[in-house]
Amino acid sequence: MLRLLKDPLVHFLLIGAALFGASAWRGEVVRAGRERITITAEQVSKARDTAALSQGRELSPAETSDLVESMVREEVLYREALTLGLDKNDDDVRRRLVEKMNYLTQDLADPASSPEELQAFYAASPELFTIPPLVSFDQVFFSPNERGDKLDADAAAGLVALRAGKPSDQVGDHTPLRAAYDDAPRDQVRVLFGDTMAEALFTAPPGDWAGPYRSDFGLHLVRLRSRTESRLPPYDEIAARVAEEFGAKRRREANEATYRRLRAHYNVIVGMPTTAQ
Repeated sequence: MLRLLKDPLVHFLLIGAALFGASAWRGEVVRAGRERITITAEQVSKARDTAALSQGRELSPAETSDLVESMVREEVLYREALTLGLDKNDDDVRRRLVEKMNYLTQDLADPASSPEELQAFYAASPELFTIPPLVSFDQVFFSPNERGDKLDADAAAGLVALRAGKPSDQVGDHTPLRAAYDDAPRDQVRVLFGDTMAEALFTAPPGDWAGPYRSDFGLHLVRLRSRTESRLPPYDEIAARVAEEFGAKRRREANEATYRRLRAHYNVIVGMPTTAQ
């Protein structure tokens, strides 16, 4: 026994075991040997074809070798990042993983559907397919910055000129807003031009130039060209859209069902702030 304890090899093993234990106790990663990284021929071929398509020519052997080394480098750095725990407490990594899980569960949904299912979905969900009232109109803008104190008077004079037949592109000021809008929904008009102008366009009959209406940009003269009332298109007219909406609904349901099943594996404890109601 004493002879064994004097053996240098035993000393070496004992020192190694002590260092191993100390590293593990400090939370350091202890590696038992060299890890294997395998780059398959299929991976190389795919990467080479992608690079060739990008460059418009075949890669030389040296370029292929460099490409393979870049793949190895990426895998090495990826594994080292995981070893160091760089994926922990990283919001970007967390978000990407959550997105991938969402896509994974959505892909599990069966996209197949029968004509009867689609027609039943169409009949039960008219709000998804009803086209809202739409307006088509022209507008001429008067800028407060350009007109100053003459803004109201110039807009009134512009209205007279337009009603007399003067071309609209010869009246008013430059604006990033379009001069003409076709089939615009009420929400779009309200956001761009305000509630007053939206109310006028969706209630007044089409006809001559009217206004001015005030928006956050300035004053506007408008001519309503047409307005269509809300309508629910026949099923045959929008069958493709019905199928698309039905598929999206099925994917959402599959995603939610999978989440509920996964959530059941966890005991969720939430600590709410004392000020929360």
